[in-house]
Amino acid sequence: MNRRVFNFLLSLFALLLFATLFSCSDGTKDTSVQKNNDVIDFESIAATNVNEARKITDATIREAESTGNDSLYLKGYYYRTLLDVNTGLTDRVIKDSDRALEYAERLNESYYKFKIFIILGKYYVLKNEYTIALNYYLKSRDYFEQAGDIKNLSSAYNGLGVLYFEMGDYDNCILNFNKAFDIYNKLGDTRGIGVFYGNMGNVYMIKEEFATAKEYQQKSLATFTKLKDTVNILSIMVNIGNIEANLKNYDASFRMLNEALALSEKINNKRLKERILLNLGNNHFEKNNLLLARKYFNEEIQMSEDINYPKGRLDALKQLAELSRIEQKYEQYAQYTRSYYNLKDSLYGSEVKQKIEELKWSNEFEKSELEKNLLKSKYDIEKERSNYLTISIILTSFLSLLIIGFVWLFYRNNKKNLKISEFENERLQEKIARELINTEKEKAENEILKLRSQQQELELDSKNREVTSISLQLIAKNKLMSEISEVLESSKKTKSDIESDLKSILFQNQNQEKDWEQFREVFEKIHPGFFEKIKSEYPQLSTTDVRICAYVKIRMSLHEVAGLLNISLQSLHTSRYRIRKKLNLASDQNLDDFIFTIQ
Repeated sequence: MNRRVFNFLLSLFALLLFATLFSCSDGTKDTSVQKNNDVIDFESIAATNVNEARKITDATIREAESTGNDSLYLKGYYYRTLLDVNTGLTDRVIKDSDRALEYAERLNESYYKFKIFIILGKYYVLKNEYTIALNYYLKSRDYFEQAGDIKNLSSAYNGLGVLYFEMGDYDNCILNFNKAFDIYNKLGDTRGIGVFYGNMGNVYMIKEEFATAKEYQQKSLATFTKLKDTVNILSIMVNIGNIEANLKNYDASFRMLNEALALSEKINNKRLKERILLNLGNNHFEKNNLLLARKYFNEEIQMSEDINYPKGRLDALKQLAELSRIEQKYEQYAQYTRSYYNLKDSLYGSEVKQKIEELKWSNEFEKSELEKNLLKSKYDIEKERSNYLTISIILTSFLSLLIIGFVWLFYRNNKKNLKISEFENERLQEKIARELINTEKEKAENEILKLRSQQQELELDSKNREVTSISLQLIAKNKLMSEISEVLESSKKTKSDIESDLKSILFQNQNQEKDWEQFREVFEKIHPGFFEKIKSEYPQLSTTDVRICAYVKIRMSLHEVAGLLNISLQSLHTSRYRIRKKLNLASDQNLDDFIFTIQ
């Protein structure tokens, strides 16, 4: 009798175990991204014949308006967004891209959505809003990589390379350019190879290896000339003109830039024409042709206003102020200086807005990461819970069956024992359930509190450093502007007295060592021990290197650091590259992030 009961219980236990394990099997299905093949090679047409590309764009939008076809609306706004960014007509980029993305969502066209993301990445790089650009490029890269679309993947890699170039991270820049180049070779993409040559030429120009830079740019020019790609031909001509100027070959530089100027007027590309005018002005300034330099700088200011590019106007105003100082036209010098700082002040407000926008995107990234971690925690809890429940069910079932078996065997002799066993069984199940719930709740709450604490610390640290940077820069700017205003507004002083006072103020404010000591005194109150630590751990850094590291520590922009050191932006990029080498940073390490860790 006992043996039969035991065999019966064993068989029932095995059946329950099999059923439980079978019910836990994963029934998820793989999904695949369907590639959209209904796309013409509009990029080629836009590169070789801008007027024809505009005709195609206008015709597509007109047909969409007459038929109400959403697919045509999507293509039309996609085409126009691409043209807007390539030709410098940026006023309607956001409006057109928003419309294109709206139709892409409506039609569930992921392909077009991420193509637009690549264009928006380029747009935000031109606006120096690198965090937003990086977000768009990474999303498009991940999508096309998953979809196996290597042609568009190469565009994403190239965009990332340009972004890292603008940020001064040349290791990541070259890494992404090489990834794009591998795909260009695999596909036999001649235009892509030409783009690679041009990009590498720019990298070597920043490194001041001008001979190698010129060699790459000439290869790129030859490639685009064969393809009749006028936009890229024009861009490479500007690069070669700049290299020739750096090599002091001014005649060759003037020839190249004048040819580029004529071509820019022919294809009506105002963005590149602005660059050409500034370079021509700089060349004449270097050659001491001050009259012609003034002419080109004034034309550059007008062009910058036409295309709504205030930073180009800022560069020209700075050069005109210096030109007036050399000519000893101090009234003009004061006027240009005032305009320069007023414009810089307005741009500084834009940069604060950009930093707020970057903080917003940063918070979005953190939020996304938080949600991912919470989902992972939830999954782990559910998985653990499932395992606990499975084991509990098996053990409970086994114990219950044993108890029931023993109770059945002794039922006739002891009803009291049966009731006690049932009561204990219920208490055991309740205890197991309570322990599972308490464990799950405690783990989830601890994880959420930890993630919230980390997010708050990051936000607080970012805001404190941002306030510190703004305060230091406003102190310096307000001091200079107040001194100039007091001199100009004095009614009792003669013109010669005003000129003398202005010279004195400018001389005092150009005393970098005195300014540095004032800055250092404020800086050490905020970051005590920073200079001692960086000098002891990295003695190979020069005095200028240490200053740049201090400015990076308070999150100053590249333009502001260059202004404080009285050097060009290209020279600052070169200095940052050399600092990375002295610090022996790996290719995947960001210089700014490394300096922030130094306490």
